[in-house]
Amino acid sequence: MVGGRDYIPTIDASLGLVYRLNSLWNRADYAALEAKYDNWNNILDALYRNLLYREEVMIEENDKGEITAIQLKKQDTKIYRFLSLKIAQAKNEYLRSTGRVTKSRARSKWYHSVQLKDIWLRKLMQKLKLYLKENEKRPGSVMFGKFGGK
Repeated sequence: MVGGRDYIPTIDASLGLVYRLNSLWNRADYAALEAKYDNWNNILDALYRNLLYREEVMIEENDKGEITAIQLKKQDTKIYRFLSLKIAQAKNEYLRSTGRVTKSRARSKWYHSVQLKDIWLRKLMQKLKLYLKENEKRPGSVMFGKFGGK
């Protein structure tokens, strides 16, 4: 059952995903610190794509059996689209704004919109149990559980 809850990737597949996600989070943090909001948002989009690797899609077909639409099923997709729209609106407001105070407020709104998407993705990653354990005495058990007993 590849797309279901019983899916257990091999250690190699798990490691690849963990390394990819960690690399992207590292890049996202640097983009945020450098105030490169477009870059930050693009990296968050890449993280989102990587987090949905097991997500099922809905395929709509017409009477002839031709595909007319494909979309992701989950509530997470609705949240992602909502957050992405808020970021686009905030960026547009920033680009249209004039005056120092107005531009500063609009930039702050843009930042907080991207930040909310970042936080939500971290929470999604936690929900999917893809974050490394925060407290673990043995580094080997962080990603793979406890080997060899205690």
